[in-house]
Amino acid sequence: MELDYKKEVRGLIGGKVLFDAPMRRFTSLRVGGPADSLIFPKDVNELRKVVLQARKKGIPIFILGRGTDLIVRDKGIRGWVVSLTQGLKKIESDGELIETEAGATLQRLVQFSAQRQLAGVEALIGIPGTVGGGLATNAGAWGVEMKDVVLSVSFLNEDGEIVERSRPRLRFSYRRLDFPSSWIILKGRFQLRRGRKEEILERLESYSERRRKTQPLDHPSACSIFKNPEQGPAGKWIEEAGLKGFRIGQAMVSDLHANFIVNLGKTTASEVIDVMEWVERRVREEKGIRLEREVKVVGE
Repeated sequence: MELDYKKEVRGLIGGKVLFDAPMRRFTSLRVGGPADSLIFPKDVNELRKVVLQARKKGIPIFILGRGTDLIVRDKGIRGWVVSLTQGLKKIESDGELIETEAGATLQRLVQFSAQRQLAGVEALIGIPGTVGGGLATNAGAWGVEMKDVVLSVSFLNEDGEIVERSRPRLRFSYRRLDFPSSWIILKGRFQLRRGRKEEILERLESYSERRRKTQPLDHPSACSIFKNPEQGPAGKWIEEAGLKGFRIGQAMVSDLHANFIVNLGKTTASEVIDVMEWVERRVREEKGIRLEREVKVVGE
């Protein structure tokens, strides 16, 4: 029966398929149990096949970017985990417009733009996720967000149809793009502007240096663990609650930036979640502030 299942999944696409794939290999925090199937479609047509077959069979689908805002629980993920990072990563330009598929990294988008002397996305340097993930979470840094440069986003809906939404019809908010949960982001179109190469490179170096000085890069970590509340940066409140360096097992609140949790060695998702819950409780009790998670926790 299991062989039939694996044969069926492999028969859907020409791209790579992994079974019982340890998700710690595919998340930046390096935690997480196995995914039943990890599927890498080569193009939109293969992705469509996967979506339609999963719908027909009632199999849950989870879209994986680079796993930078993700904590997979220790027992893993049931169903099909689908990654667009090997097949949907094309970037093209037309004058000051750039079209980028969802599986391309934000780093490639920034570098591609800089090479063509196009400005507007320099502040995204160092954000380690994909364009699809960046759009879904309205990623941003240093006062710049994805919504500031996006012209349109294309999605694949649950019927396998491509739907395009222009900027006026996209509902962005802080760290969120609101769209149906059954839709998958395929690509984004971005309006940039001409700039001087030297100035673009100077900004890239400045942002990179600020990131090196303020964020933990010497241990595996996710993106910011909590969204910034109205009262100010989450890291400030976590630090004022005395939680820098707080640890459970091998999971620790960074002593460089309190809104990061680092993996000191072989931590587990359970330890990371325990640290998150402790931080939430302490900040609520001591500061009266309810922190909202920026990372997603999924799986069993």
